[in-house]
Formats: sequence, C-alpha cells, structure tokens
Amino acid sequence: MRIIIEFVYKYLKIKILIIYMEFISPDTKGFTVYSKSGCINCIKVKNLIKDNFFLITEIDCNEYILEDKEAFLSFIEELAKKSHKTFPMVFYEGKFIGGLSETIDQIDKLLLSFEEIF
Repeated sequence: MRIIIEFVYKYLKIKILIIYMEFISPDTKGFTVYSKSGCINCIKVKNLIKDNFFLITEIDCNEYILEDKEAFLSFIEELAKKSHKTFPMVFYEGKFIGGLSETIDQIDKLLLSFEEIF
C-alpha cells in the first residue's frame, strides 16, 4: 500500500509542476504585477510603478482565474511562500511584495535609496 501512495504522490507532484508551467513566473528585473479586470487597486499599483519610471511586467490573470483559479492561487502561494488571494499580486525582482500598500512601501524605500546615492 505504501508504494502505491508514494507513486500517487509523485504523480500528483509532477502533475502540479506541469500545471504551474502554464502560468507566467515573475520577472527577476523590476516589478511584476498579476492583475485582473475591474480591479481598482491593480490600476493604482500599475500607475504608481509607471509614474515612478520603474520597469514593469503586467500579467493579466483573467484567463487563469476562469480556467483554474485554485491552481493559479496555488502557483502564487508557492512563489510567495504564503497564501495571497487578493489582487494585485506584486513581485519585485522575483520576490513577493504583496498588494498595493506593500508596493507603496517598497517604492518609497527604493526612492529613498536612490536619493542617498545621488
């Protein structure tokens, strides 16, 4: 019985990895914003990033949500190392930041560090 369970586990793990490959991973340069239609905070966070001249990769998640919402949320949870189910989902240089308020904090820190350099 144990062998069967291990086989099933290995099979499911491979299946999950295959599903994850369908989703676009965050870029390792600049900001990556996972957003959806009708999300006011998604619009705000993308404008904030653009207005401050940071590099941005925008990923529209409407299709992900319609096709397999649970798999998409599992994908984000794996990347973020925690559960995050609200939009926007923002990453900076491949690392999870959070939503709008966390992105505001991150941009403030980046701008302060730029001021110190110049």
